[in-house]
Amino acid sequence: MPQYLIVSAIAGVLLLLSWGFTFYLFRKIRQCEFQLASVHDNLLGNENKLNQVNDELHETRIGNQALGRKVKDLVRLIGEVQSRQEKLAEQDPQSRFYANAVKLITDGASLEDVMRECDLPRAEAELLFSLHQS
Repeated sequence: MPQYLIVSAIAGVLLLLSWGFTFYLFRKIRQCEFQLASVHDNLLGNENKLNQVNDELHETRIGNQALGRKVKDLVRLIGEVQSRQEKLAEQDPQSRFYANAVKLITDGASLEDVMRECDLPRAEAELLFSLHQS
């Protein structure tokens, strides 16, 4: 067989192999392009979700800050009310007897001790016992 035919056959085989490899590479590139487009779409979707979550987080922070201010105001008001109650209790001499009686009851004093210490009638001492005894 002449040498030019062998060289032509080898060149033809190499040409076919290179076309096949080129076709294979083009298919792989197309697959990669599709995967890249899919990843890009997922990335955009995730970015939108992240923006939504950031917006919700910002709204929650603002709400928490407002709630914190309201709680501080309420704590301040409670302190003022307690202070006023204590002043009113100090102004009423009778309430001091009741406050002392309640303290004695919570400390475990007997009915007779409460009646004697606070100068209360039995009915009032029993009422305080029924209200404040644990």
